[in-house]
Amino acid sequence: MDDEPVLPLYAYERLADTIEGEITSGRLVVGARLAAEYELAEIHQVSRNTVRSAVELLRERGLVATKQGAGTYVIRSRRPDTPRE
Repeated sequence: MDDEPVLPLYAYERLADTIEGEITSGRLVVGARLAAEYELAEIHQVSRNTVRSAVELLRERGLVATKQGAGTYVIRSRRPDTPRE
């Protein structure tokens, strides 16, 4: 077999995928505020740096936006480049 090995995801990628799953499932709806960094770190048992990286990845995916001093909010329920089923 000529299958490429599956590389493990970094912790921040796993966390971003988890939060993205909460968004796409409707558990976190458009307009919802994500928990604070320290809360997400505690809930998911990761460092705050991991949370920051995950949130940055979610911003790059077009799912959330951060408002200085106000928090991070869901702005889309799916990635802009994801076709609807």
